[in-house]
Amino acid sequence: MNDLSKNLYCLVMRNGIQIWKEKERLEKIMLSLGSGQRFVEIDGEFVNTADILGIFTPQTMEELNRRKNGQWKCEYGQWHERHDKCEHWKPELENWTGKTPKSGLRRVKEIIES
Repeated sequence: MNDLSKNLYCLVMRNGIQIWKEKERLEKIMLSLGSGQRFVEIDGEFVNTADILGIFTPQTMEELNRRKNGQWKCEYGQWHERHDKCEHWKPELENWTGKTPKSGLRRVKEIIES
């Protein structure tokens, strides 16, 4: 992620519109939302606060878009395409080959019970 995207946050509207602004500019809007104002001003336009779903980080928006496109994240934090199986190394299963050996099942049971 570059420096520019670190400072950008996304204000998401109920109708799906995404407004990307610098964090500092959206902090003023967050204060307005917290004060109970019905409308907030964004670059000369007034927006009804009831239509704002939230203000999200770039990472959250990336994950949302990946999920919308059918991808999923495995327990190891890696993204996979729809219908793909996760074949990442599972260190708790000794000699893992893609199929769980009986000794591996015993080892998993030991880990769970300990």
